[in-house]
Amino acid sequence: MPVYQDKKTKKWKFRTYADDVYGNRKQFERKGFDTKKEAKQAEVEFKMCDKSDYSNITFNDLWLEYRSYKKLQLKAQSFRAIENRFKNHILPYFKDYKLNKITNSVYLKWQIEIEKKGFKHKYNSSLHGAMVNILNYAIKFYGLKDNVATLTGNFKRKTELKKNVDFWTIEEYQKFISKVNDLVYKVFFETLYYTGLRQGEALALNWNDFKDGYLSITKTISKEIINQKHIINTPKTSKSIREVKLDNELIKELTKLKEYYENFINFNNDWFIFGGLNSLSPSTIGRKKDMYCEIAEVKKIRIHDFRHSHASLLLSMNVPITVISERLGHSDINMTLNTYSHMIPKDEDKAVNILNQIKQNK
Repeated sequence: MPVYQDKKTKKWKFRTYADDVYGNRKQFERKGFDTKKEAKQAEVEFKMCDKSDYSNITFNDLWLEYRSYKKLQLKAQSFRAIENRFKNHILPYFKDYKLNKITNSVYLKWQIEIEKKGFKHKYNSSLHGAMVNILNYAIKFYGLKDNVATLTGNFKRKTELKKNVDFWTIEEYQKFISKVNDLVYKVFFETLYYTGLRQGEALALNWNDFKDGYLSITKTISKEIINQKHIINTPKTSKSIREVKLDNELIKELTKLKEYYENFINFNNDWFIFGGLNSLSPSTIGRKKDMYCEIAEVKKIRIHDFRHSHASLLLSMNVPITVISERLGHSDINMTLNTYSHMIPKDEDKAVNILNQIKQNK
């Protein structure tokens, strides 16, 4: 069937005939597409999908199908995050509802229940986004007329105290690293502190990634384990794919570590930098880190806080925030500013001195 453009809204729609779940021939219409191409593509997808009457579908039935759909689309870690949101905070409330019974009132009551749990606004927004997406799926494939999540709107933002990131000063780090007597773990911790790599990025490195004073970041190790092996995926975002320049001392440390591995039979550059044939275990890394913290008598920080410590170190040395953002592999500079703006040295006196000099030279 052809597609049509609404003369008033300028939006495109399609109208087509298909059999519903009961085998009855019915006319279906979907509208609101921005382009003719989008409307045609939607018509093709619609003809391939289930035409069940959405009023007979429970939210749980929709979730089971949507779950399979998202599992094919997403990386394992991202899929687990979505699955956890649904299982823990969405399905317990909505699973037995028929889709046409999820009204504005029902959705608002769910939002009230979620707000009672005291989550951050960012997490509440991720739950709302999950609801918007699954109901859009129902609109696309089941003929649901409206997205109640979109119409109701997101959770209201409340004033929240910004949580300061934890980190080590260079003095604290030096006390810690002076007690690490295992070469592999010593170089691992050195790499985290002086590059800002994420743990998964560091654990995925092999010796092919260490070249000409740079570490090439093109992969990360997932928390998911299959056949007793961690799964290697592409990094978190496209900006996470990067080359990180190393300082001279770290280059020496990594070279020393490679020489250590070269004493092993069958060594080759495909071996993991941190672990050899298999990468180090995150749980063992955590235990080692805590042990050395106690020996060095420094506060315990998370492994991810080595990354914050690297950013803090560079900020204290007045390294431009743009350079730090690129080094950390952030998706954009706003992410870096939102995380570390409170660490940027307050140098208003310097700014005023410059203004005074300009005016004096008039």
